[in-house]
Amino acid sequence: MSTIFGVNCLRSGRSLQGTLRTKLRTACSQSTTVAALLEPSTRSTRCISSISNTSNSHGNNSNGSYSPRERGTILQRKRHSPLHCTEQQRRTFFGSRGPVVDYVDLPPNYQDEEGLPFRKDGDVDLATTAVIFQGFADMTPWRANKLLKILHGRRVAGTLEDPELQENTASFSRREIERALEYLRKTTPVDEITNAGLRAEDELRALEAQTSEEIEAQEAQKEKEGGGRKAGSWLYKDGGVQDVYGESQNWGGLATYQPGGARPLEVMSAKELEYRAAATSGLEAPPDIPTWRLLLPSTLFVAALVPLLWWAAEHWYAPASEETRLMPWASKENATIYGLLLLNLAVFVAWKRMPFWKFMNKWFVMDMAMPRAVQTVTAVFSHQTPTHLAENMFFLWLLGGLLQGEVSRAEYLAIFLSCGAAGFLASLYRCVLRGHLTYGLGASSATFGVICAYFWLYRFDGFKILGLPPDPYNGVQGLGVIGLIVGLNLIPAFRHLPGQKDWVSHLAGIATGIGFAELIERRRKEKEGEGNKLLVEGKQGN
Repeated sequence: MSTIFGVNCLRSGRSLQGTLRTKLRTACSQSTTVAALLEPSTRSTRCISSISNTSNSHGNNSNGSYSPRERGTILQRKRHSPLHCTEQQRRTFFGSRGPVVDYVDLPPNYQDEEGLPFRKDGDVDLATTAVIFQGFADMTPWRANKLLKILHGRRVAGTLEDPELQENTASFSRREIERALEYLRKTTPVDEITNAGLRAEDELRALEAQTSEEIEAQEAQKEKEGGGRKAGSWLYKDGGVQDVYGESQNWGGLATYQPGGARPLEVMSAKELEYRAAATSGLEAPPDIPTWRLLLPSTLFVAALVPLLWWAAEHWYAPASEETRLMPWASKENATIYGLLLLNLAVFVAWKRMPFWKFMNKWFVMDMAMPRAVQTVTAVFSHQTPTHLAENMFFLWLLGGLLQGEVSRAEYLAIFLSCGAAGFLASLYRCVLRGHLTYGLGASSATFGVICAYFWLYRFDGFKILGLPPDPYNGVQGLGVIGLIVGLNLIPAFRHLPGQKDWVSHLAGIATGIGFAELIERRRKEKEGEGNKLLVEGKQGN
């Protein structure tokens, strides 16, 4: 038994069944509902008044007024018609309804683990998730939408405090749930007290309709099946076979991929919760740190790293001999790309291992709230979703290796790391100055940097795609390819798309890559000048 807003509701035992029936009869004799006993609110008044407006259809007084007994009877009839017949009457062909907020409008197929839509504009994106759950580094849009939908559904269904439904939110911390409820109560007002009272009344009525023998048979059957009431069921009734193919085709034991993050769909075990607690910061909000202290360390680090990498690549690098190569079966150009692919894959696998969560959250994510300078480099190799990893690695394999034929392996890696570090530094500036303290990861800026560096070296040459355009046309110039890449990355700057890319980081990586291309061109001209000078001196000597 549990208590919801002062109304006792039977959950598993029968010891208080008589008391509950007595309360129900008392409420009916007083010609009111449990919701009215609690405290009439504006939402319950609106619900009753909407019923009063249909007085002609119910054959009541022409003036649309009712006695308290009549209102309670009509409300009961309206709620107990095959679950809420008014749901179909409110559907529209043009435009979309707002989120469901009244208990009487609860859909008949509502399940707690699925929840209800909580806003008219659809799910929240990455930017909105970061604002709502500021300070929660591991809160992905998928997890955020799952939690918000479940909690909004419970607010409407009146089961917010139901202990038997908490298993569906067991993978979320108490602070995450409180933050989600704070957001929902601010953006989607719901009369939670009235909804809880109406649900309690329905549960009491369901108990009243059952005989003692039926209750004993149901409890025995549930104990035999190994569990109490289903977490997603409606009242105490079995939801029936939900799958169109029947239970034999319902592969409930198979794990399902979680689209928005690296967490499994099933409820976390105690060990998983322990690892997650260790990897999550205990801060309620980002610390109050001056802006210059957030930006200066990373700025100095990147400003020193970029020229140092280029200088070291020119003066300290010595090509490996054939005997010491790790991939002798691959060309030197492909070996570098394969090495980067394997490194990114290894980091991706590390994100999936629970013991590494604390280390990965600390060093392999660009944390805009508490940045570490080295994160501008390590976050380049970090991807948390398969689609993000596949997208970046595909373009790195397809076009990123073109620059390998123009520079040495060390110079290529210097350009790759410098573009990634510069991209995250630009993203840090944007987020800190705008107060949008989120996190970033991925090799996009580094990949775009090495691709655009190559096309800048051959910016006036024509490039054909799959042999098109045919001869005698030259194809798209390198400048055209760079312009296309820049244009695609500028789209999110003018359109606020869900889950948009970090376009500032991408543009900074592109600019850094073009800067390195200019250095390569200057070095070529210097070598050509020295070669011409030696050639002239040789001719003069002869």
